[in-house]
Amino acid sequence: MSSFNRSQLIDGLRAIAVLAMIVYHFAWDLGFFNIVDPFIVNSGWWKIFAISIGSSFLFLSGISFWLSAYGGINFRKFTKRVLILISAALLVSLGTYQADTDTFVFFGILHLLSACTLLGLLIYKMPSALIILIGLSIIIFEPYLISDFYEPKYLAWTGLFSGSTGSVDFYGFIPWSSAYIFGIGLSKIIFKINGKGIWTNNFLFSNTRKNSVLIKTFFWLGRNSLLIYLIHQPILIGIIYTYMKIFML
Repeated sequence: MSSFNRSQLIDGLRAIAVLAMIVYHFAWDLGFFNIVDPFIVNSGWWKIFAISIGSSFLFLSGISFWLSAYGGINFRKFTKRVLILISAALLVSLGTYQADTDTFVFFGILHLLSACTLLGLLIYKMPSALIILIGLSIIIFEPYLISDFYEPKYLAWTGLFSGSTGSVDFYGFIPWSSAYIFGIGLSKIIFKINGKGIWTNNFLFSNTRKNSVLIKTFFWLGRNSLLIYLIHQPILIGIIYTYMKIFML
């Protein structure tokens, strides 16, 4: 598979995850404003849906890390990427802290992605089997590491406190980082088969379809997932709030 098609594949999969994220957050916001039962959108299949979305983003980010690193890391671009992620994570923390100091996001998915990106720098040269073993170890040994010692927020980011952190969006390093680690380990296997990968250069879309506005917009979502993540919630909340003001007086 050519590098273009690899990138296109990841962009397409990430776009699907972005659309799923918007659907879930819209449902969550409806629960937050008590338009629907909050319990429904925080349990059962909705909770599984949320977990699958977060895992997908992390897994795809791990794949993206490997695809950008296997030929050698451009540390200028790498540093820029990390600084953007950290800045975006701090922006989310500050914004949610202003909204509610008790439920603010102190270690959400952007904080986790920042940490995982630095972790990726340490492990990406390891054999793929060892990387996957690290991911499995995190999942297997997590129950044995949990302790009330990690209750304070400056330790709770580890994910090793079993109680509630109070945060509206929490992705503890353990076990969530395992999805990112699996992304790195498995992509080292997938994209090295026969030195090309398991797909041919004839990708999912013909040239004609790639030129359509709908397809271009779809892939744009995947390429700009960070931007969409930052702006979609204020937009959704604004829409719901406006609806409530007009129709629910």
